[in-house]
Amino acid sequence: MKKKETKESSYLAIIHDLSEDIGISTEETKSLVDVALSSTDPRDINYEQLKQEITTFLVINIFFLICKL
Repeated sequence: MKKKETKESSYLAIIHDLSEDIGISTEETKSLVDVALSSTDPRDINYEQLKQEITTFLVINIFFLICKL
């Protein structure tokens, strides 16, 4: 039971942290995290690594869009 609480608190923490880091609403961040989690096994998730990968993905895409201008 404690592991489930830890995963849930990590899930909520990653949504909150990404929302503040990126500057988008928590609903949009939740949607982004849910999409990232949909392609993985929830039992094998390292939430810090997931946060880093989402941030990297967004930075690369923003940089790509700026370069296209």
